[in-house]
Amino acid sequence: MTTEPRRRPPAPDRHRRTTVFAALLLAASAAALAYVLLGGHHDLVESPDDVPSNAARG
Repeated sequence: MTTEPRRRPPAPDRHRRTTVFAALLLAASAAALAYVLLGGHHDLVESPDDVPSNAARG
């Protein structure tokens, strides 16, 4: 019989879900920032649906 204390097995990562969520949030915000900095979507031509009609003005 040995007198050494038993070593506890390593504890599971209790914050794994939080870590995964934080990584996904960081990736999404980096993608949004890259989208904005690289120009994003620009619709320079107005479609006919965007122009208000004269009937709406009265």
